Amino acid sequence: MNAPATHAPRLDVLDGLRGVAILLVLWYHVWEISWLPAPFPQLEFLPETGFIGVALFFFLSGTVITLPFARAALAGTPPPSWRHFYLRRFWKIVPSYLLSIAVAYAIGYATLQGGAGLAPDLLTHLLFIHTWFPQSAGAINGVLWTLAVEVEFYAIFPLLWWCFRRARFLTTAALLALSLLWRLHAVACCSQSGIVYLDQDLPAFLSCFAFGMLTASLFLETHARWSAGRRSIVGASAFALGVVACILLLQSLYASRLVNQWAAVWAASHRDLLALAFALIAFGALLAPRPLQRLLANRPLIFFGAISYALYLYHQMIARELLAHHVPPYVGTPQYDPQWQSTFTILAFALSIGIAAALTYWFERPLQNWGNRRSP
Repeated sequence: MNAPATHAPRLDVLDGLRGVAILLVLWYHVWEISWLPAPFPQLEFLPETGFIGVALFFFLSGTVITLPFARAALAGTPPPSWRHFYLRRFWKIVPSYLLSIAVAYAIGYATLQGGAGLAPDLLTHLLFIHTWFPQSAGAINGVLWTLAVEVEFYAIFPLLWWCFRRARFLTTAALLALSLLWRLHAVACCSQSGIVYLDQDLPAFLSCFAFGMLTASLFLETHARWSAGRRSIVGASAFALGVVACILLLQSLYASRLVNQWAAVWAASHRDLLALAFALIAFGALLAPRPLQRLLANRPLIFFGAISYALYLYHQMIARELLAHHVPPYVGTPQYDPQWQSTFTILAFALSIGIAAALTYWFERPLQNWGNRRSP
């Protein structure tokens, strides 16, 4: 029998999953403008599933943030200091976030998004609390609401980790229950716009973060204590089960299309199951044999995962600016012109990816590396 692994495991499957997440979000926001349908009628609902990509981002955040703390706990070594944790999060998130806000105002994009006014919109965004205020939640750049959720998770992570260290399954269950109750309240008590608003707050996504934390912990324990053969079998089985779960969930989503605000209602009632499917896929892929891992850990998906933050910040802004400036040219309602739909989609994808790659490798990464070197 093979001995348990002692080397650090490869985590590039998580980068690949991040690539999947950003492609879903990118597709959705470009489709919102172009209305370019999927190639088959049975798949026409897929462009509208960008919210799945958002949930996957939060799951991955819970996983990646927990890994160094779970690794230290398993090895019996000191965990990263909270100062170190927050400084690294700062250099990862804040500079690119601030630049995107500056760009939105500089090109006049922010003024087109509505809001409560310059001062309240800017202040709430700088404090990452804009989702608490309905008028400011979608102001400046509509995609920035997820950054508020992300940073709020960072703020409570020390408490969550303290609880998780002592009772990880109980903590996970408590977060799942809290998240589910919040979302069911949104569906039962709120208008359609209210569902969307409440579903963009941290409690609505606690299940995604919780399953991410649990996945990180279970994966490290399994990788350290099980033989390679056992890991491969369990990993492949969990991955297959997760894929089947995703297919069944997509079938359920397809069947719900006739309900008003169907995507928001479905997401609110199915997010825990979706997060569980993510956990099975991620846990399985991390343990699976290398050939199976390459379904996610391949160069295209890893590349999209690498540029995902910049791509997320700018893709909707780029697509809407193209439409506003009639690029490509159109008259009337361009969404009824198949040639315009295709050309716009290709152009929006290409520009978004190119600009995101440039910002990632010439701004985000150098500044992050510089900051991390000064963050002991």
